[in-house]
Amino acid sequence: MKDISLSLRSLAARKLASLLAVLLTAFGVMMALVVMQFTAAVQERLARDGSGIDIVVGAKGSPLQLVLSALYHADVPTGNIPYAEAQKWMQHPQVRAAYPLALGDNWRGFRIVGTTVDYMQNYGAELAAGRFWQKPFEAVAGADSGLSPGVRFTGAHGLAEGGHHHEEHAYTIVGTLKPTGSVVDRLILTSLDSVLELHGQSLHAHDDDDGDEEHEHHDDEHEHELEHAHGGGADITAILIKTSGPIANINLPRSINQSSALIAANPALEMARLSAVFGVGTRALGLISAFLIGLAALGIFAGIAGSLENRQADLAVLRALGYTPLRLFRIVLYEGIFLAACGLALGLALGIGGYDLAAGHLPALAHGAAAGFQVSWAWLSAAVLFAGLLASTLPALRAARTAPADMLRLR
Repeated sequence: MKDISLSLRSLAARKLASLLAVLLTAFGVMMALVVMQFTAAVQERLARDGSGIDIVVGAKGSPLQLVLSALYHADVPTGNIPYAEAQKWMQHPQVRAAYPLALGDNWRGFRIVGTTVDYMQNYGAELAAGRFWQKPFEAVAGADSGLSPGVRFTGAHGLAEGGHHHEEHAYTIVGTLKPTGSVVDRLILTSLDSVLELHGQSLHAHDDDDGDEEHEHHDDEHEHELEHAHGGGADITAILIKTSGPIANINLPRSINQSSALIAANPALEMARLSAVFGVGTRALGLISAFLIGLAALGIFAGIAGSLENRQADLAVLRALGYTPLRLFRIVLYEGIFLAACGLALGLALGIGGYDLAAGHLPALAHGAAAGFQVSWAWLSAAVLFAGLLASTLPALRAARTAPADMLRLR
């Protein structure tokens, strides 16, 4: 404890230089931490939103735009596709599950998505209140929408706020979903019939026998929607497909692209391309963070090495009092480690606090990544402490070599 006390007193005598080294370290740690948190949160969010979807099928155009619009609801669709054509691929032997989507309207920026109940269950969505829809213009609200059962609203044309409202058709919220941390949280979901009927189309061709029957279970509703669907000019936006296996992931998109007017996009491939583009910026910020941490290590080195010039006599006295070279080495080494540890602690506090503050205003980041991030900041902490250790090693070696007789004779 006495050695540590001597180290702290030495740092206190150089308040300005010590504070500068701590701030430089903290700023580098903060930047590195925010970059890692943001990257981990985005990657985890993309994985949750993808949730096992192997193929996205839609109108010809950009595959990336198709994936972003249909799977992540972060872009405008490439166009519409005939439901009769889509249904052919939904019933393909290599398809394990398929979820049709009909887009076109929004409520205060939340997209209104016509689909099936199975689409929600693909993301593990559970009802927080109410029930699933049973007839057209009943809707279920995602957790981020703020809507509650019983609320009536009209959708606005387009996928962004400001469009013309369809006053002639009002939706009624009949259920709300628990938070899932996925894309479902920011959607308002309803039946395919609702969205298509609103735009002058229809999927239903009611039979006399069952036209007035109510389907009490959501599986029956899904089957009803698909069995009574017909081409009849009805168009949907896209279909999300889970295939039967890895071979189907290769063969089915090729078949769709070659033998139809549709396009099949592989979400994993398209997001890998997008990540490669954004990865350049992430790597650049990571390099800046590493540069700042390196600069902080140089500041620690310069501060300790520079102070040795004025401390030679003190060190010589300590040697004369019986301090061994190893003990002097340890005292100076403690200074660098202490500066790095203070900078690391301050940087972690600023980084975590700043990110949590940003996540509070950005719901998409609220369910941020934990496991991979914890490993990352553990490595960051080790790297910063090692930088402090390395920066103080040379000055510590110089202190250990202090010759007491020579220094006292010079004095």
